[in-house]
Amino acid sequence: MDFRHIFSYPLFMFQEPSTRKTFVVACKKCHRDVPTGVAEFPFQSINVECALCGEKRRYLPSEIFLGRVDQLVARQKRVGGS
Repeated sequence: MDFRHIFSYPLFMFQEPSTRKTFVVACKKCHRDVPTGVAEFPFQSINVECALCGEKRRYLPSEIFLGRVDQLVARQKRVGGS
């Protein structure tokens, strides 16, 4: 392989998997990781609506963790909800 071909592709073509983590909860109905929508860790219970199944539930701080949003949930949220 010619060494010059490596530099002929722009760097944005090589996308890495997202390593961005956010505060998520495991949906109690569909068991997918759903974003909480908060920037800081909440010390009180919060209400979260799942973008995939539409279930709205209250979650305790012990059920909130730092993780990645499930791909199906993220895709459903981008499409426009249920």
